[in-house]
Amino acid sequence: MICPKCGKEIPEGHLYCDECGTEINFVPEFEPEVENKIKESLTGLANELSKDEKLWLERKKKVKAFFSSVWDKRIIILTVFTCVALITCLLITFAGYNSKSARYYLRLAADAKNSGNMDQAIEYLIRGNKEYPENSDIIFRLSDYYLEVGKNAEAADTLKIITASASFSDEKRLSAYEGIISIYRQEGEYRAITSLLTEEDNEVTRSLRDKYIPEEPDMIPLSGTYDGVINIELNGAEGCSIYYTVNGDDPNNGSIFYENAIVLDEAGEYDIKAVCVNEYGLYSEIVQQSYVVEEGAPAAPEIMEPSGEYNQNTMIVAVAEAGSTIFYTTDGSDPTVESKQYISPITMPVGTSVFKFIAFNQEGESSEIVERQYHLIYTRLVSTEQAVNSIVSTLVRLDILLDSTGKVRGQDGHNEYIYDSVIEIQGAGEYYVVIENHVANDGTVTPTGLMYAVNTHDGSVNRLGYDSSGKYTLITISNR
Repeated sequence: MICPKCGKEIPEGHLYCDECGTEINFVPEFEPEVENKIKESLTGLANELSKDEKLWLERKKKVKAFFSSVWDKRIIILTVFTCVALITCLLITFAGYNSKSARYYLRLAADAKNSGNMDQAIEYLIRGNKEYPENSDIIFRLSDYYLEVGKNAEAADTLKIITASASFSDEKRLSAYEGIISIYRQEGEYRAITSLLTEEDNEVTRSLRDKYIPEEPDMIPLSGTYDGVINIELNGAEGCSIYYTVNGDDPNNGSIFYENAIVLDEAGEYDIKAVCVNEYGLYSEIVQQSYVVEEGAPAAPEIMEPSGEYNQNTMIVAVAEAGSTIFYTTDGSDPTVESKQYISPITMPVGTSVFKFIAFNQEGESSEIVERQYHLIYTRLVSTEQAVNSIVSTLVRLDILLDSTGKVRGQDGHNEYIYDSVIEIQGAGEYYVVIENHVANDGTVTPTGLMYAVNTHDGSVNRLGYDSSGKYTLITISNR
């Protein structure tokens, strides 16, 4: 050791300088800068001392008193070393206790909360966040405390400190996003969730969008100008409900619920917006299309009875839009204003029939033609044997035959009636075809050329002939 006064080397263990007699001070001397820092630390410690700190000061006084009462220099040296060690330990202890670390603020906040002072607890965490802005534990705790006092907006904004900073890990940011989403769902702020997850495009938000936000619905057809009626169809993901508006307002779950195609049947401009809402109650992006409907051809008439097979009396009903008149044909030709006008429901003809309908508006513009094909056949209630017997009894009643054996007045032998086939006569129904033969006494069979038709449903009997086009036709049987 060097004497601080004369600069001579002092042998180890000596208490005085052999050259100048200066007493050796074993208490370490600090450089001014270091000493100033220690003073500043001690000043800070003095301002926030707890009961334990005051006890330490009291002990320090006792140590000083002890030093003043000790006359043995060797004891003083040992005591000084002991005090230095004690001071060092205390400084380390209280520096850790009062260094205002993140844990320090968390502890203060927890103590304040446990004592029922939530405002003070929140204030500690706010101060801690200013000191340690990248400590996520303080931010998550602060958000939780805001929720406990009912300040949901402040809780969400606090978590946004994490979501808005790339300095936090994806795991922390994901937890923060989930927390904000939970808060918004409690508040019913579903649009806010959509905005939260669409404002930023990163791996975290993309994963959350796939989980929470539905795809926007498809709207068909696209925007444009159209003549006449437009049918707008909306399609969304499975499990989503679609809501829409037609006045330009943003849709929500209180708007029109989409079930069937949107029919735009009046001239004008339409601004349609639609949105999907999923099982979380979250909204998709809004899809928007604009349409201009110009006055054009009327809508095709709606025919209530579809084409097909029928087996009972049926009325054909046609409906047109207001201001339009319906015309129809049954011969396969296209209807015009010269065709038969539809006024009231039409009785469906028996057998096969073809109807064509068209609508004309007051300006004389025509709609598309609607065609229907019907096949009305009543249930067969008459057998072939009954049909033959019905012909014979009818001819006997009309005095064409003399008796049920088929005898003919003025002729030998008798007539016989043989079932041939089943035919359908358009507009009349289904019939059994029965051929008439004459059987001579010698057994010779000669066709008479007459054919009869018996309705398979009601058993009515008619003569069967051909019209000029070669089609079957019914001939009423009359008395000779």
